[in-house]
Amino acid sequence: MADSGNKFAGVFKRSVSDTAEALLFTDENHGSTILKGLFASYKDGKYVDISLKIGPERTLRAHRAVLASFSPYFEVLLGGNWKEGNKEEIEIIGQDEGAVSDLIEFAYTGKINIDKDNVLTLLEAADFLGIESVKKSCGNFLEQGVDAKSCLGILQLADKFALDELSSFAKKYALRHFTDVCKEDEFLCLPVNFLSDLLSEENLVVVVEDLIPCVEEREKTVLESVLQYVEHDVENRKTHLAQLLGLVRLPTLSTEYLAEVSRNKLLECEFGDILEKAKNSKLHPPEEGNPDEKWAAPRKFAKHVFVWSRCYANGGQVQPEIACCTDEMFEDLENDCYVTGMELWIRQWDGRPVLGGLKVYYKDGKAMVFGQDCGGTYAENAQDEHEHHEFHLEENERIVKAEIQCGWMIDRLTFYTNKKDKDGKPKRYGPYGGNGGSFSADSAPESFGYLCGVSGAVVQSQGEAGITRLQFVWRLYVLPGRHVPFKHHCIVAHAQKGNYEDEYDDPYDDIYDEFDDYEDDDDYGQYDDFEDIFEFEMGAQPYMFEPLA
Repeated sequence: MADSGNKFAGVFKRSVSDTAEALLFTDENHGSTILKGLFASYKDGKYVDISLKIGPERTLRAHRAVLASFSPYFEVLLGGNWKEGNKEEIEIIGQDEGAVSDLIEFAYTGKINIDKDNVLTLLEAADFLGIESVKKSCGNFLEQGVDAKSCLGILQLADKFALDELSSFAKKYALRHFTDVCKEDEFLCLPVNFLSDLLSEENLVVVVEDLIPCVEEREKTVLESVLQYVEHDVENRKTHLAQLLGLVRLPTLSTEYLAEVSRNKLLECEFGDILEKAKNSKLHPPEEGNPDEKWAAPRKFAKHVFVWSRCYANGGQVQPEIACCTDEMFEDLENDCYVTGMELWIRQWDGRPVLGGLKVYYKDGKAMVFGQDCGGTYAENAQDEHEHHEFHLEENERIVKAEIQCGWMIDRLTFYTNKKDKDGKPKRYGPYGGNGGSFSADSAPESFGYLCGVSGAVVQSQGEAGITRLQFVWRLYVLPGRHVPFKHHCIVAHAQKGNYEDEYDDPYDDIYDEFDDYEDDDDYGQYDDFEDIFEFEMGAQPYMFEPLA
């Protein structure tokens, strides 16, 4: 055998170059192979050297090295500094035996099932044994179930087990859905320190029927939730009332409402001083840097912006343009402007129904008339082909979406609101008008948006008025972390200032855009009528071409 070894050694020296580099071999499956072997030994009870009593009648046999490798608890216990660590049997007290068994198996396989039935016991056992990866996975599972009913309970659970990501997620949900959350039983059972933490946040959002109400209505909801919370357990919570009231932005409430709520028996003793302080803050707002500056100001939970929609029937083919209708109040975010109703008059234009007049009603009682209204041509010369439609919104109802069909004129309008119909679908007004033109849908590009204004141009065609260059102004709230949409601009306002050029056209492609100047194009000079143009375009639809006024 020695001669054979020497023989191969000689062959090796002659066969391998002196310049060959050393090779480090790595078996990518080595870890999993070892774990599979250990798991098989665990299941068969081979080479095990410790017993774990996890229940009154249940004991597991395992390997000390494996336990100490995956759990800080076992690493400390079995490290030799504890008397219990040298025992043949260790008792795991106060934990669910199924959860502990699953975690011991996880030590050998790296796999564990988490579901709604075991997530809480598994989380508690993983926290006890210090298995952070399983804790985090339990947090990820719980995050999927966060809703108005569960978010406060999950928030407390996350705080107990130091799950920071889950805590942040649940708190963010509670703040953004505060109106729904405070209606749940979990809210009434919330520890006062958690409620104080929520009330102190700028990002607390109040939503009523999918809309964000005015500042006073928002803070009314917050105050009412605080009173409801204290009244649920007056004896134990009345001592916290002053603290909680100090977190409600009372100076943003009207003096009349403050006087009304001060008559609440719960507040008779506590409310006097803070009410006077709120009244004084309304008259003399705290200066910058004053501790009460934040308390006296509305919550800055979102950025309030306005957005102009694209411009409909913006080709400018129908002339003459006799009026432009818009208002600077649409862009003034200091006012509470929104559309409360409309009247629409439908006329015939080249044998098809189009919008001939529009009257828009606003919150302050102001109305803006586009073209002709019921006091004009339509009332005096009522004909079968003329239609009049009217609708007015209910309290806390806003238009949140518009559907438009248009070509050179506005053919049809349909509006949807935040309210629901009897079938649970968005409440609809319309459609008003004919079925010509191309279809578009328009709405606020972010959350909680509503229609605050309408602008447009009035043209005279075939003896009657018509509407072109129609635009909608949406107001919306952009929550933290969300993108602020591009605002565009008011087309007719630019036209009024003499600024209207092609560069001010909206950025959207209309079906008729490429034909805007067809009468000046030599390619069309040889054709006598629109039928010839249709044939030339091969596939163009009739609504792409409409007769000049």
